[in-house]
Amino acid sequence: MSIMDSTTPASGQSEPSPVNRFALFSETLLAGLLVLVLSIPLVTIPAAFAAGIAHLERHLAGRDDSLRGLWGTFRSALPGSWKLGLTTAGAAVVIVLNLLLATVGQLPGSAVVLPATLIMAAAGVVLLLRTAAAWSDVHRSGVPWSDVDGEESSAPRTWSAALGTAKALSLRDWTGSLLLAAALFASVVFVWMLVALFVVVPGMLILASAAVKMRTNRA
Repeated sequence: MSIMDSTTPASGQSEPSPVNRFALFSETLLAGLLVLVLSIPLVTIPAAFAAGIAHLERHLAGRDDSLRGLWGTFRSALPGSWKLGLTTAGAAVVIVLNLLLATVGQLPGSAVVLPATLIMAAAGVVLLLRTAAAWSDVHRSGVPWSDVDGEESSAPRTWSAALGTAKALSLRDWTGSLLLAAALFASVVFVWMLVALFVVVPGMLILASAAVKMRTNRA
């Protein structure tokens, strides 16, 4: 079996881009590790995942996939992402506390709260991944970034537009949303089997997000 595969050709291209599966595997692990490091402050999670997904998109398209490019994308995505980042960090803290309290039986109504928390957490992660994947397209769509003031004022609108796109896609392309939920479930199972595998979770999620995005664009 060949280790080479092909991605969907971009607009104006007659031939699909060949992809080395081993190279994609290593690039996914490396990008995922960097996304994990960039996500440590928690409020930077949206920007980190946006940079990771865009990095894998460039790799699959045969464009610049250097680490400098990933860092540059992260810096571009960071302005305007603070509101979503704070919401993500706050939601993560609440979800972890709910799960811990429900597990030890200290949360009233845990029989209802626990499954509700898991469902809301999965839906939130899918929406976050959709938003991070949509950011790069919105960013390239012509939002002005000519000066510092313009950058600061347009960055929140970029993320707001990406969030709106993600909400619409999550409902319209429900199959893709289920695929992302499946990737999240697989990640949880891996960590449950061996806690040390948490380092590969960001890579799995950004690869799934990039793949779902390419599938949606192809449809």
